[in-house]
Amino acid sequence: MNATEQKVLRFIKENDLSKTNDKILIALSGGPDSIFVLHFFNKYKNKFKIELSAVHINHLLRGQESDRDEMFCEAVCKELVIPLYSYRKNVKALAKRKNLSIELAAREVRYSVFQKLAKENKSDKIVTAHTANDNVETVFLNLIKGAGLNGIAGIPLKRGNIIRPILCLTKTEILNYLESNQFEYRIDQSNLSNEFERNFLRNEIIPLISKLNPSLDKAILNTSVNLQGLINELNLDKDETDLRFKRNEFVKIPITYFAKKNKKISLHLLKNVLDKNFGVKFQSTDIKKITSLIDNQAGKSEELSAGLIALRSRDEILIKHKTEKPKLISKQIKAGEKVKIGNKTLSIEKINPANIKIIKDSNIEFISADGLQSIFQIRNWKDGDKFNPIGMKGTKKVSDYLNDIRMDSFEKKNQLVLLNNNKIVWIIGKRLDDNFKITSTTKKALKLIISNG
Repeated sequence: MNATEQKVLRFIKENDLSKTNDKILIALSGGPDSIFVLHFFNKYKNKFKIELSAVHINHLLRGQESDRDEMFCEAVCKELVIPLYSYRKNVKALAKRKNLSIELAAREVRYSVFQKLAKENKSDKIVTAHTANDNVETVFLNLIKGAGLNGIAGIPLKRGNIIRPILCLTKTEILNYLESNQFEYRIDQSNLSNEFERNFLRNEIIPLISKLNPSLDKAILNTSVNLQGLINELNLDKDETDLRFKRNEFVKIPITYFAKKNKKISLHLLKNVLDKNFGVKFQSTDIKKITSLIDNQAGKSEELSAGLIALRSRDEILIKHKTEKPKLISKQIKAGEKVKIGNKTLSIEKINPANIKIIKDSNIEFISADGLQSIFQIRNWKDGDKFNPIGMKGTKKVSDYLNDIRMDSFEKKNQLVLLNNNKIVWIIGKRLDDNFKITSTTKKALKLIISNG
């Protein structure tokens, strides 16, 4: 057992990164760091009593070089008799579609695949090969961008089921180990280019700073570990229950959230939730833009980094991916037909009034078909549209109704209505017009259903 292996074994034990009988999934790129991890865990799998598998993702960014990385990983795993799961993902297309940088898109792809695969093959831990050098780069990048406490705390030793057992090693230690053991690895030539900001830090800035402190990586790691311990001690690294969110889609922040006594902790929790939810690192300027909306009127918005936007509604601030103008929809449908509208389907079914059982489901409604024309129209609501909300007297503007139910501006733009003979029958998924309700004299009835897919 050499010194490098002892160092990693000690690091794993001190930080409780692995347990007996763990099923370990190793993120394998083919580069020196992940190859070290693969050989290390393979050598000590009996000591840890663990079961190994590996995952490789071809980002399709470097043509034949990416393909060679994939083939190399397959060959190494075959030789070591370690199951390998290979995936090909078009990162460039995802980056364009979501308005993300290539780096952010690649990260999103990787962790999505890792978690899905870990769930499928019931892996207890996912191992990523981040090193002490990676941690230094991350701390500096986050510091330069004005990141919060989590950002300057660097790369977590563990986060959920993800562990980083070689954060204690420098790139030099890893390369020396691989050379002495004659283990082959691949070199990603794009890491040598200063086109990416991380590479520029790695190749130009950090070597200069290291002249002031040759043990910079160790010093930064010690600071990271201390800060991460402080975060855990203060119980800051958690989801804030006052916030509503859906993974990678939106975060809703009640205006009352900002009235908390400890503003700094509230903002830290907010940034933490945003970072986790959208898989990006929010900058201090983003947080300032969000909080600037507190005293603004409903409808005001701020553009954030990573293609996100913050919008002030009546009593909350919504964070969401910036979207283009709503798609204009104008379709016709008859009873007995189904029509696809976006990612949903609208169906109109004939039904005997005697068989109607009213249920509390806003996606299902029953209407009287007496006197209706055979063709219905589906379209976006327009300014000036009016209807008679069921259970209410008189007419109401659709815009006022949508405001009354506190629909945010993003959803409002895409709200559809169902019409018959140019009269609104249904604010789809929301409210019927009273003129079309089922009564004791109804002879013909229709069932309206809006569903996913």
